[in-house]
Amino acid sequence: MSSYGRNFDFRVTPKGGQRQGRYFNDDSAAIPIGAPVVVTSTTNALGCRGLELATGAQNAPLPGKGGIIVFEYAWNGFAGTDPVLTTYSDLDTAPVGKACQLISGEDVKVVLRNTTATSFLFRDNYPTARKMVAGVGGATPTVAVGDYLTPGTGNDSAGYWAETATASQAWLVVTGVNNTTGEIEARLNF
Repeated sequence: MSSYGRNFDFRVTPKGGQRQGRYFNDDSAAIPIGAPVVVTSTTNALGCRGLELATGAQNAPLPGKGGIIVFEYAWNGFAGTDPVLTTYSDLDTAPVGKACQLISGEDVKVVLRNTTATSFLFRDNYPTARKMVAGVGGATPTVAVGDYLTPGTGNDSAGYWAETATASQAWLVVTGVNNTTGEIEARLNF
């Protein structure tokens, strides 16, 4: 298992063609790692295809047309940061214009975590709150094992993923929920 920040991990890592390179963040803002994305018509100077944040309920894309975004920081990704205050889990977005990966494949299983500004898995002093999945944790959780997830509103407060009852819109199928920690496990559906 590898880590891509506080909000996303793989439980079953992608194999071969399930982790596609030669893409870049073509959105106007950094995209959280683990968020749903679709391929744009833009190509950069290196021949990489653009990715933008997918928002709102929509049918699961065909392979190669969408998936989950992953960005891997190089050893120099921490340059200019305070090493005492910045850890690997603080670098958790795909920066605008940077090369990234598009993940898809029915064998891939992921973990999405909702975090608060003051704690993460009972550790204090994290500055950013992020809701990856609407309906997980809180006073009235709604997501359950077997539910389908589709792109959500697409922001830190309303969520990047949301429940749907429509099977054709199922980008992810929920395989585990922990409302205490705000975590879900889900398998990609395409």
